Parts: sequence; C-alpha cells; structure tokens
Amino acid sequence: MDTVMKVKNICKTYITNKTQNNVLTNVNFDLNNGEFIAVMGPSGSGKSTLLYTISGMDRMTAGKVEFSGRDVSNFKDNELADLRLNDMGFVFQQMHMLRNLSILDNILVSAYNSKNGRTKEQRKKIKETAIALMKKLDIIDIADHDITEVSGGELQRACICRALINNPKVLFADEPTGALNSKSAKEVMRQFNQINQLGTTILLVTHDVKVAAKTNKVLYMEDGNIQGEYELGRFTDESTSKERERMLTSWLMDRGW
Repeated sequence: MDTVMKVKNICKTYITNKTQNNVLTNVNFDLNNGEFIAVMGPSGSGKSTLLYTISGMDRMTAGKVEFSGRDVSNFKDNELADLRLNDMGFVFQQMHMLRNLSILDNILVSAYNSKNGRTKEQRKKIKETAIALMKKLDIIDIADHDITEVSGGELQRACICRALINNPKVLFADEPTGALNSKSAKEVMRQFNQINQLGTTILLVTHDVKVAAKTNKVLYMEDGNIQGEYELGRFTDESTSKERERMLTSWLMDRGW
C-alpha cells in the first residue's frame, strides 16, 4: 500500500510564562493511501495539535513529515500554504464560512485561488465539480442560500464539499461532528465513509466512540504520544455499528479511557 504521509519523531513544545509544555513527544506513524484513521485520547493528549502540526498549520519543534515522498518539514510558509490549498482538505468542528457569500460561492472560493483555478475554463470545470459534489452530498438545493439559512448538518456537508473541491490527497477532520446532533453526525459520517470508499484518505480527530467505530483504524494518544492502535477493518454496514462500538470501547477502557 502506498504511503501518503510519514510522520517521524514529531515533537511540539510551547513555552508559556517561561514554562516548557511538551504537547507532542516523538510521535511516529504512517498514513497510507485509502486509509480512514481516527485519533482518540483524553483532553490534552495532543490530538488536535498532531493534526495541525503534520498538516503544516502549525510548525513542529522537531521531527520530520514526508508528504507524497516530499520532506515538507522545512517548507517555507508560502510552500505550506500551497500544499494545504492544493493537496489537503480540512473539516473542523466550527464551520467557518464567509457570511457575505452563498453556500456554493463558499465552496468555490478556495478552489478559484488554487493552481487549477487561474483560467476561465478551469473555473468553469471547478464549478461543475462543486455542483456534482453538492448533488452527491444531497445539498444542491441550498446552493444559493446564505450560511444562516441552513441547518448545522447541511453546513457541515457544505464544508466537506469545500474540503474536497481540489481533489486532495488527504482529508483532515478535527471533531467534525462535535457541534452536530446525533442525526446530523450520523449523516456526516455516512458521507465520510462514502468519500473514503471512493479513495480519499482521511485522518480524523474525535472523542466520540460512535464516530471512531466507523473508521478503519484508531490511534490512541496519551501524554503527547501514540500509546496503541486498534484495527477495526473497513466499515461496510450500519448493522455492524454496535458491535464495532462495543469492541472499540473495550479496547479503549483497557487503555484507561
């Protein structure tokens, strides 16, 4: 299996009031093409910091990240920005969108500023892709709506469309269901599973066992490092959810969850 990302001995240290806080300590793992991995752990274990660090949103203190064979550890800020824009997608718990734009225009804006959105013909194709994604995620009927006129679940699906518009190699998600009710969270995870089955690699941070049980593998973090991993296998049928949740919960409890 091809490796999309290699994380080698990543460390992240913050200095606050002259006190050193080691949030990540020598973290190592590979993210392979087509995988769907959840990162879990107690509050303060370094889950979100790991996602932000390996994706270049935050600088690592030490270590190395290889993305598609390239060492991105020492990329300049503009190089990291280009990498995130063209090769990565992001979905967050807080659904940040521009209030002065429609749902469709929010999905389009980043793609129009990418390397593939420079000509009129390229932008026409991008818009066709956006409309196709909105149809696939069943939100085409809200394309012209303002962001205040849609539900949380619809807005999060729009965020997924925005994250996928440039056909990223990896989709990063930080607590993407955290602000949603159970029905909307279930629908968002259904969309993630469909996207993954079509080939998109996903790394997701979550505290929710129901969410993690629908991924292929769980990495458990504690005290800034990965303390174990649990292989769930590909999620294919909703009827298996309860059993997967039971097995994962048992494994997590053995880790001190």
